[in-house]
Amino acid sequence: MKITYLKTNGFRKFEDTFETQIYDITEITGGNAKGKTTILYAIIWAFLGTNLTGDDKVWLGNKKCEGCYVELHFIDNAGNNHILIRYRNRYDSKMNFIMLDNKKIEQKYLQTFYKDKKLFLSILNLNYFLHKKPTEQKELIDNYLPEIDIKAVYNKLSDYEKSLLEGCPTNMAQYIQELNDNKKMYENQIKTVKGKIDYAQSIIDSTTIDKILTFEKDEELSLDRQQLSYLTTDKNSAIRTKQEKIVNELEKQKSTLEKQIDDLFSKMQEGKKKYLSIKNTTDVCCPLCGQKLEEKGRLTTIINMKKDLEASYDKKVKLDKEFLIIKGKLAVEKAKLYSAQNVSNNEEYPGQITTLKEKISHLEQEKMDIEKHNNIVTINQKNVMTSKEDITKFNIKIQELHGLIENIKKVKDIAQKLYINYLEEKMKYATKHLKNVKIQYYKVSKEDEILKEDFIILYKNNELKNLSRSETIATMLEIGNMLNKVANTNFPLFIDDSESCADFNFIEDYAKDTQILISRVQKGQELTISNYNDKAMQIAA
Repeated sequence: MKITYLKTNGFRKFEDTFETQIYDITEITGGNAKGKTTILYAIIWAFLGTNLTGDDKVWLGNKKCEGCYVELHFIDNAGNNHILIRYRNRYDSKMNFIMLDNKKIEQKYLQTFYKDKKLFLSILNLNYFLHKKPTEQKELIDNYLPEIDIKAVYNKLSDYEKSLLEGCPTNMAQYIQELNDNKKMYENQIKTVKGKIDYAQSIIDSTTIDKILTFEKDEELSLDRQQLSYLTTDKNSAIRTKQEKIVNELEKQKSTLEKQIDDLFSKMQEGKKKYLSIKNTTDVCCPLCGQKLEEKGRLTTIINMKKDLEASYDKKVKLDKEFLIIKGKLAVEKAKLYSAQNVSNNEEYPGQITTLKEKISHLEQEKMDIEKHNNIVTINQKNVMTSKEDITKFNIKIQELHGLIENIKKVKDIAQKLYINYLEEKMKYATKHLKNVKIQYYKVSKEDEILKEDFIILYKNNELKNLSRSETIATMLEIGNMLNKVANTNFPLFIDDSESCADFNFIEDYAKDTQILISRVQKGQELTISNYNDKAMQIAA
């Protein structure tokens, strides 16, 4: 687009009719408040009916006039000439009109020339874009950047990286957020499990394990009970004789078992000594024939000897059980014999019965106390053992969770790499039109290490808030030129306060294919609009 002529009446500073030619490179000079910026207002109002910020409710007419009028001649991007006229009455909206090429039209028909209100304002009035929120700036540029298929970027990853992602995510921001949510979930689970470990350890630390006690007076208690039973029961000689036979027979069985157990134990001791000797020595002889054993024979001998030892052990366990049974029976039968030999009538020993009852009661209480103590010890042992087992399980669980977290970190690194590559691929259509300006379009948050879309404009790596006035203008022009290129519009660029940018050659940078209006303050001078190219030719001549 190219503006060629401007005429106003009753518009802002211009109470009377003001008209001027507009050139490829137009110089607008004059003192402060002489109407330089009014030229920009008039162009924007002619197309949009708004002020520089896009507000269409603001009255832009001269305060002494009832109506304001702007006539604009321009050439569209197809090379067609047009005349645009806009009129607005302060008091009667019915008198308002827009005319294009001598035909009344509605606002929507002008959109074919300026495409998008925000885009038009952002290019002609560069301050408009810079004062928008970063999200709005990004949205405006995104509207004119080509769509990028993320699968094309995904296919550039290595096979290993693809395997970690397990397919191409369709929504990268959401995918990365889900990874981070899972990571936090596992981290919280680790905290919970560590709390359980602390609780289990506190049980271990606070529990005192006493020794298991043994009641060693079972035989004495059994004899006393038997004696008491016989003291309270009549006896006769036949019973005593029979009881003596029973005791004698049990004595024989006990003696026989004792000898068998002793012999077997001695045999086991000797066998174990030979077994360990053969097992722990490679150069050995057969314990039966005395010949030197080869390795295969040594292993066979070890196996056979181990089987013999195990069989002997099983036999000894069986004999020990039989011995205990016989010993218990013998104690009972001896008690019966003792009572039968010494008591003929329980009425003759009332004092002895009382004493015996008291002794039995004392022994039974002692046994009960030991059993109660042992029950508590057993419970404590079980609690400690369970707590130790739990700690082992919890530590394994923590290792598993750390493994999941590490895997998420790997996946997130690849996902963020893919996301950055996608953003760079998309933004390169904009950044290739920038020189000293850089757009930082993502950041990694320090709190959760998540890559998030961002939009920060930098000029030579400095943020806007740190720029001088000239650097800010240079930044605005690069952004405006970039927007013209990505949106394929070629709207004019308006350079305000150009006197503060003496070190910048904006004409050389932007005037080759874009119309430029350069505004410069000249103290005490009236408004002057001139053709820069004519002035340049005069200087050259």
